[in-house]
Amino acid sequence: PIRPGDIMILTPRREPFASEIIRRLKELNVPVAGADRIRLTQQIGVMDLIALGRFALLPEDDLNLASLLRSPLLGFTENDLYALAQPRKGGLWRELVARSGENAQFTAAHAHLAQVLKRADYAPPYEFYAHALVARGMRARLLARLGADAADAIEEFLSLALAHEAGAPPSLAGFLDWIGRGGAEIKRYMERGRNEGRVMTV
Repeated sequence: PIRPGDIMILTPRREPFASEIIRRLKELNVPVAGADRIRLTQQIGVMDLIALGRFALLPEDDLNLASLLRSPLLGFTENDLYALAQPRKGGLWRELVARSGENAQFTAAHAHLAQVLKRADYAPPYEFYAHALVARGMRARLLARLGADAADAIEEFLSLALAHEAGAPPSLAGFLDWIGRGGAEIKRYMERGRNEGRVMTV
């Protein structure tokens, strides 16, 4: 019998066809590999890691912190975020510090982010993110929410952090600026051994 892994769909252009086909196949529970090329800064898992780095550099940025709290990294619900944000007298981070003992969610988020701030002072970009992903369990949280496809983007993000350190001063701010301006694109290799359909450009 025919299997998903026997099918390759070729499209003349990557957008808008390929992503729509992948989305529809996933809706129908047909196993399908992700896109053959991905723009790193447009991947949700990478966007969450960038938000973590930006928080370490500027904890007073309320919009960035709110998106970070809602991400899989910290797991706030809309209700959790609203309870923290309304009413408040100052910034979101100051509010979290002041109310860190109020409930388990606030306590865990504060403890986690306080450690992130401490490491940002001395850890180079690769070490900063590698520690957060492994020791703090963020990799498992991201993959649990976003699926196995997010692993490629996360690994490539770490590789770029290491590459940046080799050619520039190991600065978190410098790395985030570099990756934001570069908009790195990576090519994923479609493994034929996996029973997944493949959607690729000609």
